[in-house]
Amino acid sequence: MSSSAVLPAALPGQLSTSVEEVEEALGQLSAMGLLCPADDKPGMLTAVSPDSAAAQTLFPMEQALRDQQSAVAQMRAELERMRPLYATNRAKWLQSSGIEILQTLKSVRSMLTELAASCTTEMLTAQPGGGRPTPVLEEAIVRDEDMLRRGVKIRTLYQHTARYNQPTVAYVGRVAQLGAEVRTLSDGFARLIVFDRKTAVISYHGHPHGGVLVHDQSIVDFAVASFERTWLTATPFSADYQVEQVRALSSEVKQDIMRLLVSGLDDRAIARRLGMGLRSCQRHIAEIMDQLGARSRLHAGYLIGQSNLLESPDPDTDAPAVRAAAAGAPEGAKDPVRTP
Repeated sequence: MSSSAVLPAALPGQLSTSVEEVEEALGQLSAMGLLCPADDKPGMLTAVSPDSAAAQTLFPMEQALRDQQSAVAQMRAELERMRPLYATNRAKWLQSSGIEILQTLKSVRSMLTELAASCTTEMLTAQPGGGRPTPVLEEAIVRDEDMLRRGVKIRTLYQHTARYNQPTVAYVGRVAQLGAEVRTLSDGFARLIVFDRKTAVISYHGHPHGGVLVHDQSIVDFAVASFERTWLTATPFSADYQVEQVRALSSEVKQDIMRLLVSGLDDRAIARRLGMGLRSCQRHIAEIMDQLGARSRLHAGYLIGQSNLLESPDPDTDAPAVRAAAAGAPEGAKDPVRTP
């Protein structure tokens, strides 16, 4: 400024600029402490040196920051003092109670993070439902890679349909590079995570976003034994696309669809059991019915049962024989739901 004090109303004319721009600039300078009212000239503003402005505006902010840092350090110390008390009482509670209900998704995730951080030897996971959502995989990859780098062994079970989900394939590729083992099978296992063969987290019936934390060693041993039996029948999940393996797995999925058709499940229930989308499931069912020459779902179930297709390693190769058998069967046997 050319003078020691200025009149704000005169600045637009002196600077050849708009009133709004002058008001905005004055507001910014005042907020920074670089302008203040002139003591001996009412209504006028005078400039303040940057050093004085820093002392007046930054010091209170720096002091508030120091106070916050001190409060954080004090809170951290208090929490550290509570850690042994929590651990002791939790251990006593676990001895008296074999399970703990986790009501919400937040509590499940928090518990998984805690268990993963303390896991030292092995984590077993069984994740039915096909491909996993990307946000879930993004959360899991951080936790799982940390465990693998600490030397924890990880074995994971998915359903075959997870092989056709690109985010899941990418996840498998990353953890496999660090030593994780992943296998898939079509059906027949429940959601399960076991840490160090001492603690398990399983599904909470009727609460899709909750879970059950199991500490009872007999129940955990049973869960581990179930996992091991299923693991032996599963197929290794390679991130590389292998045509012959994909064909074999597709045939296995069709076998399971036919098995569930015969058992009377509807399309939605079959899709849910096999971890696939409803439309994909309906497309498979339509292909099976077309290959069998079936006129209805019940007719398809009848043909499958009569022709022992569930015992065939490749239902596609036996479909022509089934159509021929159906064509040569008595009229009443062709379609069990047909009205005479």
